[in-house]
Amino acid sequence: MRLIAVMVLALPLVQASAQTPEFIARARAGTAALRDPEAARAAGYRPVGPDFPGMGQHWIHTALILRSTPDPAQPPVLEYAELNGKLTLVGVAYAVLVNSDSAPASLPVPASAWHFHSGTVEEESFLRAHAGVSHEMHTATGPRLAVMHAWIWLDNPDGILATDNWALPYARLGLDVPSAISHAAARALALAAGDGGRRYLEALIHAVGQPSDQEMAALRGVVARHQATARNEAPSVTKLEACWNALWDDVKTVVQPEVWERLEAVR
Repeated sequence: MRLIAVMVLALPLVQASAQTPEFIARARAGTAALRDPEAARAAGYRPVGPDFPGMGQHWIHTALILRSTPDPAQPPVLEYAELNGKLTLVGVAYAVLVNSDSAPASLPVPASAWHFHSGTVEEESFLRAHAGVSHEMHTATGPRLAVMHAWIWLDNPDGILATDNWALPYARLGLDVPSAISHAAARALALAAGDGGRRYLEALIHAVGQPSDQEMAALRGVVARHQATARNEAPSVTKLEACWNALWDDVKTVVQPEVWERLEAVR
């Protein structure tokens, strides 16, 4: 399934270089056979971590991550999401082990296309890094992963090299992508899409906010209540935006100020 890309002027887009089209063509040619998940398993890829609302699930080939110079035709990360009841390849990612927070120069993409994870692939690291909470990783010693996404099988309104693809919640539900993407509406729609969206948001709140057990119990109730609201409001962009903002207003009322301060980075 391919969606028509639209440009969003409200947010900075990751601009491709003159060599990017050739790079993308090689990535598509190299992964066409891996659109079948069983072919990906046979090739050595395995699912790791949660299903991200704006990314899908990461399937990782650890041997390919260890390459100092990635091959565009052999990305070490494949990203799958369930579309129309079928696990579907929507994008790829390239990961390079580095010892600093300087972007690799091994692919023809701008430095702004890269972001960083700690050197592990454990779930909370993925949650925090993909939510933009990466300050701890920049100050940590030792190797870390520089990661760059390429949305070669599902068009991304924010650009083919943007980290998140907020067309994905619409594609999961079989909806047309609006002419201008609202990230707040798309995130509410991801919550509405199913229990995976609810579990992801709960895990993100737990990993980033570090609430107490009592606070977490109240937060689960908040998330469940607004999930039901989001389902009723879809696909209205205005109503979904209001639902997403109201969710965080309610989150603020049930946690201590220090928890809310940590959560403001991901609201």
